[in-house]
Amino acid sequence: MTLARAARRAREGFDDFVHSKLYIAFIAVVAYVLWYSENLLAAIAVLGVTGGLVLALVRDMVPMVPFVTMAPCVVHVDKMPGELWQYALAVLPVVAGLAIHIACYRRNKVVSPKSNLLAMALLVVAMALGGLFSPAAQDGMTAFINVLYVGVAPLGVYFFVKLYGEAKCRLGDYAAAVMAIWGMLTAAQAVTVIGGAYADGIDIASNGYVPRLGWGNSNVYPTVLMMCMAFNFYFMGKSWKLVVPYAFLTGIQFACVMYAHSRGALIFTIVVIAAGLIAVTVYNRKNPLYWAVLAVALAALALVLTFYWERLTLILGNTFEDKLQSSGRDYLYIEALDRFFENPMFGAGFGYVGYVTRLHTESGFYQLHSTLFQTLGSMGLVGVLAMAYVYVMRYYTVFARATRVKIFFFIAMIGFEGYSLINTSTFTGLPCMTVIYMLLALFELEMAHNAGDIPVGATVKQLLAGRREVWKKKRA
Repeated sequence: MTLARAARRAREGFDDFVHSKLYIAFIAVVAYVLWYSENLLAAIAVLGVTGGLVLALVRDMVPMVPFVTMAPCVVHVDKMPGELWQYALAVLPVVAGLAIHIACYRRNKVVSPKSNLLAMALLVVAMALGGLFSPAAQDGMTAFINVLYVGVAPLGVYFFVKLYGEAKCRLGDYAAAVMAIWGMLTAAQAVTVIGGAYADGIDIASNGYVPRLGWGNSNVYPTVLMMCMAFNFYFMGKSWKLVVPYAFLTGIQFACVMYAHSRGALIFTIVVIAAGLIAVTVYNRKNPLYWAVLAVALAALALVLTFYWERLTLILGNTFEDKLQSSGRDYLYIEALDRFFENPMFGAGFGYVGYVTRLHTESGFYQLHSTLFQTLGSMGLVGVLAMAYVYVMRYYTVFARATRVKIFFFIAMIGFEGYSLINTSTFTGLPCMTVIYMLLALFELEMAHNAGDIPVGATVKQLLAGRREVWKKKRA
């Protein structure tokens, strides 16, 4: 065997690996180990090398979806360290891999008027215009960073998946596997943190206990689990053999959400579980094996509830105790309306300096804790129109050709959108919006592939060569 042939076979094997569920699981295991090691610089360096290799060796951007989804999960601290230049050096392999990828691989032509690209781009424009003519106090650098984080970064990732994505595997199944395994990773981290607190003698049932994973606080990680649970039911519907293991996983994830003591997350997690159970039952209503396994799973659930009923009622009682009065979000919503009526067209912007100092010091982003009120307060009517267009195109993508995986994605979005009405998730660039944008890109690629319509363009090198030929002809 010649060296060239061996290299080709190795590359083909690597290509097959990154399109498999084993690769997604590998990314999750690596992320957990790096997170548990609590060495952020080493974690980012390992991720940088891994991401750079995938970008350099594989044209298809689809394998970057699990990488981008789970990369934030290596962060074990609430705040990034001060010396960021070291971390910037650690991601240089990703930058190099991206440069090689853009230069050497043929890109798709993103020409479909039915894609989410225009809607997302207009939302970024609305974010950038936010705060124009507003008399409210603003910080320009904060606004710039937040527009990049919330708008430009998720849009850029979506665009590159569309630009270099291929249908080398069943994209719907791949997307579902990414979400299900991401849910396993998040649950493993939550169990580690909550179990560690319990071992240290902390009263984890108390409403005063606030678990933090580093990358995800007690609002963010329940949002992730809520979204991922929907895809547990997707895999339950694939085979009756998967009902019990995924039901067990869902139970663990629900317990992790419960110990976060987030009232809204708990309510919408129950909604997602109920909707997922209804959907998977409808899909398998004629399968007697499914009904038998479901009966066993429900009996096991009833047994667990019998033994842990007092503990469950204690946790729920603590979670809902005095929450309506103590959250303080009603004041934020009034503040959002004040900023809207003060500048109805553009709101107060994403650099708005509000009245609650803690919101600035904790995140640098004045979160108004609601999709509706954040849109009104930060972007005004321009933002409302842009968000409306985003939602129209998002759910057009879901229902234009409503495959089974899209139905479970919609169930995940029911929980996400519902919780976001009283939380910050819609304006969390990483991980929430970036992951949603990538899933939409996969769905669009799958629809284009099924229609036989993923037009391929030239590489950057070919484009530059063509421009040189035109320039030479003009000179001649």
